[in-house]
Amino acid sequence: MPAPDYATEIAALERGLGLGEARIESDGESVTYRGVGDIMKAIDYFRSRAVPVAPAGTFARPASTIAVFDPR
Repeated sequence: MPAPDYATEIAALERGLGLGEARIESDGESVTYRGVGDIMKAIDYFRSRAVPVAPAGTFARPASTIAVFDPR
């Protein structure tokens, strides 16, 4: 199964949201959402999964956290 095209999914969701539609079609598949809140959650989900695009010649670094424990 190929990886989903998040940009296409986001665009379809935003288009449906703008038109006030609860039934969203993308890549030949259809999903019916219960309301605006569910569509917004789906948009947030796909945005969180989308790979950041870095300008040419650079690379995107993932967010990271470093913790140091010093028991002095």
